[in-house]
Amino acid sequence: MAASRFALAWVVAAVLAVAMAGCARYYWSKSGATTEQFDRDNTECAREASANPTEAAHGMVNEKLYRACLEARNWVRKKEFDPPPAGSYRGFE
Repeated sequence: MAASRFALAWVVAAVLAVAMAGCARYYWSKSGATTEQFDRDNTECAREASANPTEAAHGMVNEKLYRACLEARNWVRKKEFDPPPAGSYRGFE
C-alpha cells in the first residue's frame, strides 16, 4: 500500500513538473529597446527568412535564418515564464 502511494505521489509530481515547464516560452529582449524597434526588426528578419512576403506576414520563416537575423541585431532569445519581464517580445516561433 505504501509503495502505491509513493508511486502515485511520484506520478503527480512528474505531471506537475511537466505542466510548469509548459508555462515557459521563448522571448526576445534587447537592453533599452522599444516595442517599435522589436516590431521593425522582427518584420525585417521575417522578410529575410521567408520565401516571399506572404509567408513572412504569416510567420512562415526559416527559423535558423530568422534567429540569426535577430541575434545579429543584438536581440537575445531567452526562455521566460509567463508573464514575461517588461521588454520581452514574442517572435515567430
